[in-house]
Amino acid sequence: MTISAALPWRDVLADENNHTITGDVRIIESFPIPQLQTERRVWIYLPNSYNEGDRSYPVLYMHDGQNVFNQVTSWGDEWGVDETLEQMALEDPSLEAIVVAIDHGGTERNNEYNFTINPEYGFGGKGAGYAEFLAETLKPYIDSQYRTLPEPEHAMLVGSSFGAYVSLYTAIRYPDRFGRVGAVSFVMWHDNGGIVQLIQQSDLSPSLRVYLSIGEQETDNPEFNQAAYEQIILARQTLITAGVPEDRIRFDYVPKGTHREATWSVLFLEVHRWLLQP
Repeated sequence: MTISAALPWRDVLADENNHTITGDVRIIESFPIPQLQTERRVWIYLPNSYNEGDRSYPVLYMHDGQNVFNQVTSWGDEWGVDETLEQMALEDPSLEAIVVAIDHGGTERNNEYNFTINPEYGFGGKGAGYAEFLAETLKPYIDSQYRTLPEPEHAMLVGSSFGAYVSLYTAIRYPDRFGRVGAVSFVMWHDNGGIVQLIQQSDLSPSLRVYLSIGEQETDNPEFNQAAYEQIILARQTLITAGVPEDRIRFDYVPKGTHREATWSVLFLEVHRWLLQP
């Protein structure tokens, strides 16, 4: 398997668009995903201090990479993770981290971010392969190429919506690789109880650290919003019953919170701070 070197983003996005990328962001345009027989763009953000010494850093693995750093490539708005981390580093250098963001697969997104198949809507089923890619292909590569803290307590999975769902799924499947989960606008309406059953059947590490959130206005349907709230409460309780200490699970109910980057970008700062705690 040949993996091209990561290039400065300006060498890859060499167009006239007003890209909104801040800091040292590099891009691998076509990173192979052998588990799914495809390839995907991967973005890598390096902290300002990375080239100033020999320090090693925790790593955030994020999904929907188009939306993480750049308004031009986003499907709506961007998270602004680069700007947030740059500002946080000025205030507290201990919060610096490497961020690896994987583009979603467009029409394959719902398939790749779900390990079960939803029979009504006909999506899902490729989540196991995507999780294996994260754990067995991408993470080992990043750890070999950059100064990372490779232990699971320093490897974080962060995403929203189905990206939140696949983050929790991957951490459950690969506890020796990932020990932190940031699940923003976590939803499980679609899986007929699959993730709850997986949690119940798994031997979860008591060191697992999980952030969960749901917004008051995830959709325009109050009944759906109430169900989403109840489902995330169920997921939290199931995690506790399965062995994750209650004080290692943070749940935020976000008043007026929506299912959009405008809400998620504001939450990111607190998610990051929470996940970096011991």
